[in-house]
Amino acid sequence: MPRRDRIIFCALAALVACGGSQQTKAAKHSVYDADFTVVYTAALEATRTLYPTLDENVGPGRIQTAWHQVLFGGANDDSDMGQRMTLPTNGMMPGVSPTGAMMSPAAAAGGMPTQLANKRYFIRFDVSVIGGRPWRVKVIGHASEWDPGAAMPVEMHGANKPPWLDPRIEQLQVAIYKKISQYAKPAHEDEDDDTKPVAEELPKTDPSEFKGIPGEAAKRLAALKDTLARRDYAGLRPQLADDIVWSLGGGTGADMAMAMWQADPAQFDAMTAVLGTGCAPDGARVRCPAGEPAAGAYQIVIEARAGVWQVTSFVKAE
Repeated sequence: MPRRDRIIFCALAALVACGGSQQTKAAKHSVYDADFTVVYTAALEATRTLYPTLDENVGPGRIQTAWHQVLFGGANDDSDMGQRMTLPTNGMMPGVSPTGAMMSPAAAAGGMPTQLANKRYFIRFDVSVIGGRPWRVKVIGHASEWDPGAAMPVEMHGANKPPWLDPRIEQLQVAIYKKISQYAKPAHEDEDDDTKPVAEELPKTDPSEFKGIPGEAAKRLAALKDTLARRDYAGLRPQLADDIVWSLGGGTGADMAMAMWQADPAQFDAMTAVLGTGCAPDGARVRCPAGEPAAGAYQIVIEARAGVWQVTSFVKAE
């Protein structure tokens, strides 16, 4: 390439990079002076375009994508966003078929690139429209890795955080910003605290909402309700007993329960609905709803295990 052309090319590349940097900064530090519906719809459409399998709850303004598998462009590709793509998993964990049956490792890895046969990487997002007008859109990305034989992927934190996570977070932030940039205005310092967890910015359930049951049980149900509202899967797992019953057909075990429920996110909505039906003690247990459930209805049962209240059953009555 002639020297003059190289100079022009480099100048154009620098201009594009500068523009992209400015847009990324604006996306990170803007609030949107528009109706909630306008902002939420833009966030939903942008998220669904990039990560089509998701669960959305317009009431509290939250969108949670399923885990989408990150595919690599080549054996040496470990950072180039342009060489990556994602594959929606429909919320299912590796090794679980669409029917819920366990698959053999060979079947689960079938059709995957050789470099992914031994380890797989996943990404998901929590997108929240929070505050009041002007609204703030908060995007939190999660990465996980799965090894053959593991029941579930392990989320990657701290030093294990992959280099491709932040660029993908920015990609989604910019996609949302582009849809509603006409309503954007710079955020004030008190509106622009990305270090504050979304959980602290959302309403929390008062344990006194659950009346007539032991205080610690009420705290567990309040925490469970908030965890379900956030779709905080990592936070939900410790609230489940290891031998939780999740199917009257004999389904037991917390890891398998989590896999099945994430394959069908409607189960989480069913749990939330059940917590609003009224709970009552039944000996050493607490049932929601109280008594024997009607046919076709769900019921949550919690019990104290070694002094800690946990969910020991969530099934639909026959």
